[in-house]
Amino acid sequence: MVIKIYNFIEGVWFRFFPEKVRFVLVGGFNSVAAYLIFLGAYYLLGEHYGGALVIQNVISINISIFTMRYYVFRSRGDIGLEYAKSLPVYILMICANWPWLWIFDNWFGISAPWAQPIFIVTSAIGTFILLKYFSFKKRNNK
Repeated sequence: MVIKIYNFIEGVWFRFFPEKVRFVLVGGFNSVAAYLIFLGAYYLLGEHYGGALVIQNVISINISIFTMRYYVFRSRGDIGLEYAKSLPVYILMICANWPWLWIFDNWFGISAPWAQPIFIVTSAIGTFILLKYFSFKKRNNK
């Protein structure tokens, strides 16, 4: 019974929600989860944003890769290869995120809990493009 309900919901999901809408919905879920993980780690580590960023990314990257892979791009390719191709996208985002937090904190006096959601939202477009056209690019079988 549970499988039938899931299959019905999945059918509705892919039939009625175009890819970009799925990206916004799944990405929104992933972003909220990532931010909550960041906040928890930030306060547990005594307001150390570098450590919090590492913890957040170790957890949220895995959630994001698997949810984006299937629920957005509906990929059925080699999971190991797609994971390996997705990881550099997220590493690039970490490399941009760390200086972002440093600049906001040191130049503008805006603490990490306020700067992080701004980064998450602004980096979404770049993440979508890189995942769609690099990590989960569909191949023509011609």
